[in-house]
Amino acid sequence: MRDWGGASGRQHTLLAEILGLAMAQRAADILDRHRAALAGPEGTELSVGSGQPDVDDAQFALDNAIFTAVLDAANECLGRFDARPADERWCDALLQLIQLAQVARLGANPGQPG
Repeated sequence: MRDWGGASGRQHTLLAEILGLAMAQRAADILDRHRAALAGPEGTELSVGSGQPDVDDAQFALDNAIFTAVLDAANECLGRFDARPADERWCDALLQLIQLAQVARLGANPGQPG
């Protein structure tokens, strides 16, 4: 195996863990942002492309691409422990992402509720 900046096997594992937590946090941030943007004023639901100034279609599309990539990666990782087909475990992968995002938030803000 190639030496990537002098990191040991244990450091690679730690780097992978940190990357996973960061990806989960990014996915959760996207979910939060979309939920807030689509809720609209006074609880009315808006749709993408509705012309509302707080729903940016280009950012929404970029967020969707990022979220899909993160969810696909989580689903693939979960597949190492779950033999079901990918289309049957995506919901579990999403729940794992949400739980990891909570862990990441707690790690960033010790003592604060997640």
